[in-house]
Amino acid sequence: MLSPSDSSPVLSPGTADLVKKSAVFYGSSSCIGLGVMWVFHKSLPGAVGAPLSFEEGLRWGAVGALAALVLLVLSHFFEDWFTSFRELKSVIVQLLGPVSVPVALYLALVSSIGEELLFRGAIQPFAGLWITAILFGVLHMGPGALSTWSLWAALAGLLLGWIFEATGSLWPPIIAHFIVNTVSILSVRRTWQGMQEHVVASDSSITDPKTRHEKTPQVKPAKRQETPRDD
Repeated sequence: MLSPSDSSPVLSPGTADLVKKSAVFYGSSSCIGLGVMWVFHKSLPGAVGAPLSFEEGLRWGAVGALAALVLLVLSHFFEDWFTSFRELKSVIVQLLGPVSVPVALYLALVSSIGEELLFRGAIQPFAGLWITAILFGVLHMGPGALSTWSLWAALAGLLLGWIFEATGSLWPPIIAHFIVNTVSILSVRRTWQGMQEHVVASDSSITDPKTRHEKTPQVKPAKRQETPRDD
């Protein structure tokens, strides 16, 4: 696996595949969300339109940032409290750890836009706040079964859905979603880099003859004790 480098223009095969799949998946989610909002809800201009004033734009940004802070703090406590949450994070570290910063920002952006358009924009007006939040949590399951990750996602869905209903715009939840995803992916990337540095340091200490010589205890030969002779 190639080491992550922000300056390298070439993506590793795994990262390139992840970028392609995310483009297809979240691009499809965005198109479905936009289509449903346009055809069924007639809410597209109001939900994704620009703020009517500079002050309203600042208010949307502040609401999104505050919601992101709440969700990040909640995530911190979940990681501290629940083993399954930590186990899933270790899986995500292996999946997203090698990505570069630009790819991390790209993934955070497309996932936040795609999921908010689909869940909050298209599904919530049909299903309501609570059912949409539960569905959002169910679809964020860990490997094998529902987990505390699903519970955290459902709570996040409640908060993001409430913000959408309170403001009438998808931009505040998109902003919150983007901040949470960006901080989370960059944190995962930092954890992965620390693991790689630890592995490299361990390998170097094993293979370096000088280090190995320093760590090998020198055994001094025992002194011969002369047996006294009887005169």
